[in-house]
Amino acid sequence: MSNIVDFKKPKPTPPASKPPKQPFINLPPMTKWLLISLLAIYGITNFLIGAEMRTYIYLNFGFVPALWTGQTDYPFDLNTLISPLTYIFLHANFMHIIMNCAMLMAFGAGVEKWMGGRKFIEFFILCGIASVIFETAIHPFSTNTVIGASGAESGLFAAILIVMQQSGRMPTSKYGIWPFAAIWVGISLLFALFGGALAGGQIAWAAHLGGFLSGFLFLKLKYFRGY
Repeated sequence: MSNIVDFKKPKPTPPASKPPKQPFINLPPMTKWLLISLLAIYGITNFLIGAEMRTYIYLNFGFVPALWTGQTDYPFDLNTLISPLTYIFLHANFMHIIMNCAMLMAFGAGVEKWMGGRKFIEFFILCGIASVIFETAIHPFSTNTVIGASGAESGLFAAILIVMQQSGRMPTSKYGIWPFAAIWVGISLLFALFGGALAGGQIAWAAHLGGFLSGFLFLKLKYFRGY
């Protein structure tokens, strides 16, 4: 005897959804765009234009203290006026840009998450401007051109110390974060004494120190104290 049985094919199991791909560099948006900007400007100035134009950009958009104190015969023009901002985005060589990008990734992500993107950029720029004000106060007659983001990033280091302390990852004792701040100041002073010999060129140690100290100063404002 034959029976007719209504066999139904089981419904196929839907494939498991793939987890979303993580970005290659997992940084907050403003830190990421700032990093891309630094690398792009370095690439343009070092690989896409000639040596003469590169020198022109460095001399006109880098920061020269003596131009602000009237100690040179060169005129104070629009380029000089905007140089406290534009100098941040110029870097001398491969090691200079790599070190500053590493510092930005190390400190910037935590500070941006704490402050938010808009405040992070404002804080970064203010620390960069304050660092060359300090450089000018220490070296008012200097005709050397200051370039690089390390002064602004020194302010980020001050901020990340506060972030780490508030999250319980830094000492909350009597002296708190100040031993770490003292180490940073000591390193800056060592650069003042030996930095040129160690790096094969002059290092704007006063700008580094000024950016770091101004970072603490700006963090006194409630506006920058995170959420």
